[in-house]
Amino acid sequence: MKKTFYILTIFLLTINVQAQNDISKYIGKYGDWMPNGEALITELELKANGTFKLRTTDYVYPQTFKNYTNEGKWILKDGEVILNPHLKRREPTVNITEKQIGLKDSIKIKVNHYVELYEKQNLIEKQKTEFEILTLYFNKRRKYKHLTREWLKEGSCAWAPRLRNRVNLDSTNTFRIAKKDIEKFGIYTYGFTDFIELRTKKKHSDYYEIDIVIPIDKERMPRNKKVIIKGNKAYFYEIKGKVKKSLNNLWKKTA
Repeated sequence: MKKTFYILTIFLLTINVQAQNDISKYIGKYGDWMPNGEALITELELKANGTFKLRTTDYVYPQTFKNYTNEGKWILKDGEVILNPHLKRREPTVNITEKQIGLKDSIKIKVNHYVELYEKQNLIEKQKTEFEILTLYFNKRRKYKHLTREWLKEGSCAWAPRLRNRVNLDSTNTFRIAKKDIEKFGIYTYGFTDFIELRTKKKHSDYYEIDIVIPIDKERMPRNKKVIIKGNKAYFYEIKGKVKKSLNNLWKKTA
């Protein structure tokens, strides 16, 4: 009896694993289709030979509305589609230099923003760039500043909120705040999936220099990108680096 139960259990587990890894029902084209049959933002084709073709908007700088097309490999793992599972996601890095420069009633902060550009997996350049907008907070998230440029205009969309606590930087990328004890910084900008927090080491510093490095693939290929497919719906879009079913889904194209 025990032997029969054991064999049955193994048989059922094998069937379950095979069902989870049956790729046939995932093969096809998914997109946010318009009435004319074209995809508005994203079109993903999963092919039977384990390759995919993806056209979607720039995930690093979505405000540019620029589209990129890529091809790669996909697998099915635990019932979820993974695009380019062999490519590790590139993560931004942040470092802070602290000094005492003798300021009496203020703190000086300088932000250096670098982009590392990769092409075909190789680093081709590292360049200091002028960021468009960067959010920086001190100790607590409600104590924040939006660092931006004077040329950045607001109000182009009626529903877009205005930037509070805005600080327009010049080419030196420096600004000052009233003197206070800063225990940690939180930084967020394009290329981040969430705030990166760094704790300070010198309590009485009055000068902080923040170096931000954003690694970017020139081709904008997906890297270890998860897609959750349920029936004829594909959940592709992310918040904080995770696919969210609350966002608009892609639909499987029917013949």
